[in-house]
Amino acid sequence: MNHILRNKPSRITLNSSQLSKFLNDPRGPEEVLPTLPAEELASLLDALYQNLDTPEPEFGAQVWYELGVEEAARRAVSPDAAAHGVA
Repeated sequence: MNHILRNKPSRITLNSSQLSKFLNDPRGPEEVLPTLPAEELASLLDALYQNLDTPEPEFGAQVWYELGVEEAARRAVSPDAAAHGVA
């Protein structure tokens, strides 16, 4: 059973400076989110969720989170769209 746990993919954890790079990207979430690999999108959503659960979330975090959830849902419905970067 231990081999199953060891083979689980580990999720990338974003720190606050990495999160800030996304939030301050001049391209914005509409352009950036469709280009992210699935694992990075999931990590970004985790970091955004944690940030939104603080007394003073970063400016723009809610928009990025909402658009990221939409992107994840779009990929779940149409995996081919994610492979081609279709927004």
